[in-house]
Formats: sequence, C-alpha cells, structure tokens
Amino acid sequence: MRTLPVVPSADARLPLPGEALTRRAVTLITASILVLTFVFSLGNVTRLCLDLGITAWIAWLVGPAVDLSLIGLLTGMRFLSLHGYTDGQLGKLRRMLRFCGVLTLALNTSGALGHKMFGTALVDAVGPALLIGWSEVGPWMLRQIYAVSSPTAAPQPRARPASGLISTQPSDLLARARELDAEHRAATGRHISRDNLRNQMRIGRDRAGAIVAIVRAEVATEVESGQLLAA
Repeated sequence: MRTLPVVPSADARLPLPGEALTRRAVTLITASILVLTFVFSLGNVTRLCLDLGITAWIAWLVGPAVDLSLIGLLTGMRFLSLHGYTDGQLGKLRRMLRFCGVLTLALNTSGALGHKMFGTALVDAVGPALLIGWSEVGPWMLRQIYAVSSPTAAPQPRARPASGLISTQPSDLLARARELDAEHRAATGRHISRDNLRNQMRIGRDRAGAIVAIVRAEVATEVESGQLLAA
C-alpha cells in the first residue's frame, strides 16, 4: 500500500477549550500596556527634550523611536515564541528588548528626578516598569500555554499508512464530523464549512477548524487511494 505524508500532530491537534481566548488575552494585555506607555511617554520625553533645549520638531520624535522599537521586538518575539523558539534562541531579542525598556524608563523619569520630584518620577515609572515586566513574561507565558495545550512534542513528518492518518484524534467528535461532512457533500457536492460544522456540533471555532481540516484530509486520502486501486 502506498504511504502518504503525515502533517505534524502540532498542526492537527485539537485546541483545548479557552486556549485561543487565553492567547488573545495575553497578547491584548501586552499590546494595551505598550500603547498606554507609548502615549504616556510621548508627553514625558517630549517635555524632557524641550527642557534640554532640543528643537521642538525633533523633541517629539525621540519617544516614538524607542516605543516603535519595542513594538517591533515584541511582535517578533510573540511570533517566534508561538512557533517554539526557546529563551536561548530569543536571547538577542530579549537583550535588545531590555535595553529599550530601560531606556524608556530612564527617559520617562529623568525630568522628574532632575527636579527632585520623586513622587512624580515614581508615577512616571509605572508604565515602563510594567512594559519591561510584560515583555519578559508575555512571550514565556505564550510558550507555556502552547506547551500545556500540546499533549506531546510535535514529531517530525514521516510516512505512515493512510489508514492510520488520524488514529490519535478523539473518535466521538470525528465520527460526528464525518457524518455531517458526508451528508453535506451528498447534498451540495462540497465539504462542510468550519462555521457550519461549529454551529451543528456546538463547539469552538478553533476546534471546528481543526476537525474540518482532518476530515478533508481523510476524504482526500480515501479518494487518492481509490484512484490508485482503480489504476
């Protein structure tokens, strides 16, 4: 029997309930703190630059230059973290991120410290300090969420008989999905959609998308096997 390549299990796994929501919440919180710090530091850093005698049209560019660096670094780290990069592999990005965070903290508090307004400096430090903390914790937390949701490490793609393509998936959900897909194909000639399956099975969007992908791959395998036997 001809063997077919298998998609790695990490791509075909069924997401745990709440996994997508948790990932989005962590990302949204980190992004919100970044935006708030961006707006907050724009005023602080611009005022500091003006006090130092820097030209006005240059003064307001200093803060955004640092904050945009943070946005780029955090976006890249989030993407790489979700794709399994370890802390060691992200070392360069983490060091640059710490540098930008400390620079943001220094720029936001220098004006108040220079005037010996220690209370104001403490308030000015809140946003940058939270940003530094979340820039460290956020990517790590995303990796841990993915690790908890993955029952095993993703194996390397390898050949396997088509009959064993999805033997590890939950049989109850797949059995029902096969029935619904077969009925839909018989009526319309097309596979059932993710949203249609989600509504009928009353499951989450991510889980429905994963199941639809598995069922379609199974049908494609059966069709190819039938063509090979016919040939």
